Amino acid sequence: MINNSSNEHDPLLLSEWIRQTLNEAANNLPPPIVNSLTAQVRDTLALCSDDYLIPALRVAWSLVDQMCKKVEQQKVTAGQSSLLPVPRMNWVDGIVVHLHPDGSRGGRRSNFIGNTTTEDQARNAYEEEDLDTIRAELLPSMFKSDNNDDDGDDDAKHDNGSSTTPHIYSLGLVFYEIFSGGERPPEIIEQQQNNVANESCDAEAEDFSVQEELGDLDSSLLVNHAAAPIIDVEGQLSIFDTIEDDFNLLPKKRHTTENSDFQKNKCGAVSVEPLKGKRVPVQLCDLIANMIDCINGTLSGDDAYQSMTHVRDDLQLMLERPAIYLYDQDMGRLSMTGLQLGDTVFGRNEKLSSLKECYRRSISGKTEFAFISGHAGIGKSFLTYEFGKHVIMSGGIFLAGKFDQLQQGKPFSALAAAFNGYCGMLMQSSELQKRRAVVASTLKSSLGREAYYLTKIIPSLNDILGSEQSDETFYDDNCVDAQRRLQYLLCQFVEVLSSSYTAPVTLFLDDLQWADSASIAAVTQLLCSTGSSSKQKQFFFVGCHREGIIDSTHPVRELVCNAEQLGVSFTSLKLDSMGEETLNAMVSQTLCVLPRLTRTLSNIIYRKTKGNPLFVSQLMLSLNKKNLLFPSLNRRRWEWDIEKIMSQKLPDDVAVFFTQSIADLPSNVRISLFHISCFGASVDIAFVKILEIALEMRGLCDNLDVAVDEGLLEKKGDQLRFSHDRIQEAAYNTLPADERCIFHHVCGMALASYSTSESDDNILLAAVNQINLGGPSAIQNTSQSFTIATVNLRAGQKAMVMSDFGAAYSYFNHGISFLQEGYWQEHYDLSLELFDLAAKCALTNGDIVSLNLLSEQVIAYGRSLEDKLNVLYLVTCALAFSSRLPESIQKSIGVLTKLGIDLKESRSTEACIQETMTLLSTRTDDEILNTRQMTDPTMIVAMKFLTKLESSMSQTTPRSVPFVTQQIIELSLSKGMSPMSPIGFVYLGGFMSKRGDISSGYRYVKLALSLLDKVGRECAGEVIWMATQVKIFVEPIQAANEHHNDGYEASMVAGDVFNALLNAFLKNSCKYVAGVKLQTMREEYNKSERLAKENNYSILLVVIKQVQRDVLRLIGSDEEVTIPEEEILIASNNSVLKSYCFRNAHISFMFRSYDDAKEYVLKFYECRENAWANLMVTHVNHALYTGLISFWVARKSRDAQCWIARGNESKLTLKRWAESSPWTFENKWYLLEAEESFSHNDYEAAKLFYKHAISSAKFHKFVHEEALAYELAAYFYLELGEMEQSIEYFLAAHERYHEWGAFGKCNSLFEFVKSSFSPASIESDFAVSSFRPVSLPTACPNKQQQASSI
Repeated sequence: MINNSSNEHDPLLLSEWIRQTLNEAANNLPPPIVNSLTAQVRDTLALCSDDYLIPALRVAWSLVDQMCKKVEQQKVTAGQSSLLPVPRMNWVDGIVVHLHPDGSRGGRRSNFIGNTTTEDQARNAYEEEDLDTIRAELLPSMFKSDNNDDDGDDDAKHDNGSSTTPHIYSLGLVFYEIFSGGERPPEIIEQQQNNVANESCDAEAEDFSVQEELGDLDSSLLVNHAAAPIIDVEGQLSIFDTIEDDFNLLPKKRHTTENSDFQKNKCGAVSVEPLKGKRVPVQLCDLIANMIDCINGTLSGDDAYQSMTHVRDDLQLMLERPAIYLYDQDMGRLSMTGLQLGDTVFGRNEKLSSLKECYRRSISGKTEFAFISGHAGIGKSFLTYEFGKHVIMSGGIFLAGKFDQLQQGKPFSALAAAFNGYCGMLMQSSELQKRRAVVASTLKSSLGREAYYLTKIIPSLNDILGSEQSDETFYDDNCVDAQRRLQYLLCQFVEVLSSSYTAPVTLFLDDLQWADSASIAAVTQLLCSTGSSSKQKQFFFVGCHREGIIDSTHPVRELVCNAEQLGVSFTSLKLDSMGEETLNAMVSQTLCVLPRLTRTLSNIIYRKTKGNPLFVSQLMLSLNKKNLLFPSLNRRRWEWDIEKIMSQKLPDDVAVFFTQSIADLPSNVRISLFHISCFGASVDIAFVKILEIALEMRGLCDNLDVAVDEGLLEKKGDQLRFSHDRIQEAAYNTLPADERCIFHHVCGMALASYSTSESDDNILLAAVNQINLGGPSAIQNTSQSFTIATVNLRAGQKAMVMSDFGAAYSYFNHGISFLQEGYWQEHYDLSLELFDLAAKCALTNGDIVSLNLLSEQVIAYGRSLEDKLNVLYLVTCALAFSSRLPESIQKSIGVLTKLGIDLKESRSTEACIQETMTLLSTRTDDEILNTRQMTDPTMIVAMKFLTKLESSMSQTTPRSVPFVTQQIIELSLSKGMSPMSPIGFVYLGGFMSKRGDISSGYRYVKLALSLLDKVGRECAGEVIWMATQVKIFVEPIQAANEHHNDGYEASMVAGDVFNALLNAFLKNSCKYVAGVKLQTMREEYNKSERLAKENNYSILLVVIKQVQRDVLRLIGSDEEVTIPEEEILIASNNSVLKSYCFRNAHISFMFRSYDDAKEYVLKFYECRENAWANLMVTHVNHALYTGLISFWVARKSRDAQCWIARGNESKLTLKRWAESSPWTFENKWYLLEAEESFSHNDYEAAKLFYKHAISSAKFHKFVHEEALAYELAAYFYLELGEMEQSIEYFLAAHERYHEWGAFGKCNSLFEFVKSSFSPASIESDFAVSSFRPVSLPTACPNKQQQASSI
């Protein structure tokens, strides 16, 4: 009996469920259709609708799943009992269907079908869904009892055997009835009609048994198909005569009514054509046919089922992916279009998940990037574009570009394509109009007219920004480092995109093996820098490259090394070929044929291709074209000729395969493919038309259309692309190398001629690339050499405008290589310009060897000093960048002397300054600002020498700086203002301030800042940081310091990374002096350290680390700061030595290490005389702490007067500064006055000055110096024996140090107090609960924060 739980409706006999579900499906058809059709047609439409098919599939799956579980259980029991139902032809009468309590019939639910990702997940989802919706069950009467007699034992032998084909057959008949809408196969009905008389009593007994099992079911619900008795076919020919031993189905002793219908009837020979006539999906019809066919044993077809689990798996796939495995395909369309390959990624779920996780970490704050490697055709790009869909679906921005072996000369080709493609999409989409406006507005406000430089590599950006940005007169050839500028602007652009959309930006660059160093440097900057924003930039980079091509010298290796040094992690994913199972899944889904049926085909494909995805897809397309893999209109599915496929002689390498495929094309198509392959993996269709005209090659476009039809090319938007790089390589290699060179040359010359008439830069670059690929050996007429060198010069100049100095150098170098012998005599002007510009590019690229070789040529063959000036200046810059400052200074002085510019260093510094001031006294500031512009090219270069000399001397011989300054100002006033003139005025202001005339110094630095707006901002970064350093001695340090932000921005826009770093470092130094919390300083110095590492500025890096060491000591962190270069630089660089001595003296004083403080301050005094000539923020702490240490030593030393004199010098310096800026310096001056009074035993004056120092520091918000004043006052009162006052002040100092974040100092102070006072004193009313040891931070902050603006 069936027990119906309260949670379920009463079960229905399967036949009744079929009837009711079919009626409901028919009622769900659109009313116009229902009303206009006959009942028979309506039922047919309902039968093949989702409202019936999907619930029916669920019922079918439930039945076969039940059978599979019985088979597994029987294996566990080792055949001790019979668990399987008896095979028979009328199982349908012993099946009931359980419905969900809400009456649901298991209709299709979008959250189940088609949305699971793996087979196991799909099966789990289905089983869970099935429990909630619908479940079919075989009644107990269908199973054999263990209490049978002897012949039952024979049946058990059959049931417990390894074969389940009779059960599959029986279930196939049930499926036939389910999907036919309740009709039994005509063949079975005919057999039943012929055996009515002999089987009537058995049928009645069976009917009675079923009624008894249904129990509470209303008998009116039963449709008694079993009422038709079954025929006795004893003595007739049966197929089981030949397989008696296999199935043990024929009678041995006697028959029972329980199994006689299956044992005595002829099985098999059931056609599914009636199902097809009812428009039941062909795949489902075939499944049922394969189930029924399995009973024929060795006579069964190849597609017949041999396992119940295979049936379940196939049904599972139909439920999971009905669009692929259930619904009929349009074979008529496919017979016209041929095989269509999908865009599904096979066998890469694990790699895709890793990539997504890497992306998640990167946009969550941890800078990270990814590389994907593998052999050609392995699916690297395919996987990344699938990842790109995830990025876009999750709200991100996905930019994609591709490097090309034959387009390496084109500046920033891949980066330009990525950004330009996105900007083009913004312009074309009306839906993105608002976002486009936001991007334009933000970019203009962030970069101003500097955004123009971006438009040189991103032409579509011009349309977004507006036409006013395209003013070419704005281009400035005198940028310090245009390549650095472009990198910075790209960072800013990415930041603008990310902030405008509040979305992360992902950049994908394909084929990194062909990447140029300039593009990789830009990627490095994008990864390692956040531009000017203090917010974390959401940026992710993923690159693909072929395995085995990138060696130790490749730019990508440098990217990896830089990333590792800067703490940026990356994920490396290596793709391998597909396994046999994955390949079968690919073939199965491509053909929409169940995997069980495609295995023989996929095995052959695997043996030929070794699982290379590109080879697999191209081989399948080839088989389709040869009609070995074809859509069958008769069977309505894909078919294949397995024997002919096996007999095909196919290459084992994909490259050979493509070569053969191209060789089979008509000759005109092959030639056309070769022509465009010379330009890389993709080409604009508009360019193809130009090529057709330039080469006078009619039919080029038509020929390429044939290649598109063959699947070798793809049309995507306005581009033609080879379907894969290997196809392009195969097309390119159809001609021998020597013939290719000749074609490159001929093609390039034709395009160069065309570009001259059309004035098209893109065509010019394409032409020059072709000529250079051909090389000098392809020239047949030497008269062409001059023309070729000239077009290379033009191309190099265009590349410089686009800030790609690597490509520019290549063009100039090629131009030189095409020149004939005696070129300096024959083509002097062209040669000079090529060598000059090549030298400039070499310096920018850091190629000092090439710079020296090029400059030697110019110096040897230049006809005048003026012609040599440019390379001489580049050489002095190279020496300075290499820290060879004395050599750079000497060479600069030598050149200036030849130009008639004498520094006149024989005079005294005072005389020089006086002469300069006298010269300026005759002019007002307005007159100076309105001085005419300098036009003499020689003097303009001379000004560059002078400013470079001034910068170098300020670090080595600062006393000589005023002489250089005087020459800059004199030339500016007499010859006109140059872009370098502001340098002279700002140095003058710094020097005057250092000498004590701060008001004059303040005037001249403001004048220098105003001059920037008159002569250009090429040197703005240097001028701003020097001017700001003077301003802090006039304005409150907290306010003046913000000008360093402008200096950083101006430096980066000019590509002047050194001065950008100086602005960053000096801003942090000002923050430190201003008492910003130490944890913040720790993070800020980490950013500066990172920027210095990125650009290999070793001197600044060492100085930054020295300050970091102090900060960490004050915080109390156990983090180690290693400075490997410190010892070497201390011995060779005075600035590093001075910083080292002062930092050690300062930290020794803070932790009351008397001997060390005295030792290091003496060393500091020894080297400070040769200090920078300008006034700097570092001088503030120099004056304060050398004064404090001097008075401390004076009170303990026998040489008190000497030390008091030193302290007094510091005090007077601070007093003078306090008169200029009381806000910043008053408390410091008061503190030194207090210490001096203490040293002179003037205790009352000391008490007053300590009090003033404390209140002034508090009022001006210098918490760290308030703490210091309390601490020193506490020592003073301790010396006087005023214990209560001393403890009170120690407590106050402890609180302020804690507020500053100096936890290490707090604990040091606590230990001193504990050892100096009795416990009773410490526990007095003055000692509150906060005066206790502080837990020290041990965790290192995130060092992977981006090097940002300051």
